[in-house]
Amino acid sequence: MLEKQHRKLRGLSHLSLSPQYTVDNANKFRPVHLSNVVLAFARLNFQPSCREAFFSMIHDRLDYHLDSLEPNLLVDLVWSLCVLQQAKAAHLQSVLSPEFCTRLLGDQSPRGRNYQLKLIHINTTARLECAGYDGPLLPQEALSIKDLRGERKATPLQTSLKETLQSVAGDEAKARFDVDTVYGWQLDAEMVLNSDSQALPVADFVAPHLLQSTGSRPLPPGARRIAFMRWEFPNFSNRSKDLLGRFAMARRHLQVAGFLLVEVPYYEWLDLKSEWQKAAFLRDRMNKAVAEDMVK
Repeated sequence: MLEKQHRKLRGLSHLSLSPQYTVDNANKFRPVHLSNVVLAFARLNFQPSCREAFFSMIHDRLDYHLDSLEPNLLVDLVWSLCVLQQAKAAHLQSVLSPEFCTRLLGDQSPRGRNYQLKLIHINTTARLECAGYDGPLLPQEALSIKDLRGERKATPLQTSLKETLQSVAGDEAKARFDVDTVYGWQLDAEMVLNSDSQALPVADFVAPHLLQSTGSRPLPPGARRIAFMRWEFPNFSNRSKDLLGRFAMARRHLQVAGFLLVEVPYYEWLDLKSEWQKAAFLRDRMNKAVAEDMVK
């Protein structure tokens, strides 16, 4: 499905729905159609060459019609604007208001859970990326993602990464796996490194990214929290090395939240044949993440 959408977008310049055509003929499009164009762009993290003109038109045409959109479409639109870094306070408020979001938070259908997860991503954008945003936000109890993700069988990459990380950490107390965050994203693992890049017991420290923190101690001076994220083949756009919009937003959110990211794309991990190579890869990525942070 996503590959089909990508082929569709690659050919937009030859179709009547190209970004420039949309800008030039904005009055011909109903709000629902413009919303679906934005959603398609967000899924693929597609930024039109006429970015400024396109999004100016989108805001001019849609910002006064938010109340007229069907609730799920409104969430899709605001979520898409978050992916594309175009969400404004009014967009966030339109779906995070208690009057609106309470209608969606109780829906336990698969579709309903998907929209609740999108609301959490929107909430995260409001918290981390919208300077000066003064609410509303989702209640803390609505930020649990354990039941929203559903049960999924571990992938070979996931299993292999976990086994190697257990070896790298050495002590099971120095790594936490399958971490559900209040930001709507699950980490494959996290570690805390002190100023000498030595791993510390993760559960000892306050963890604002968790729904319920197990530790009470603040991170020591110079310590860093490392998040490990694997990227599977379906996370990329049309067999490229460009992450789809959802995953590009996950990367951005976690970085803004203060994590140093160690990213493990499938196309690099599959080239590693031995456990020694895999462990060396992870240690090298950890060292690079710390070194880059020190330069900032």
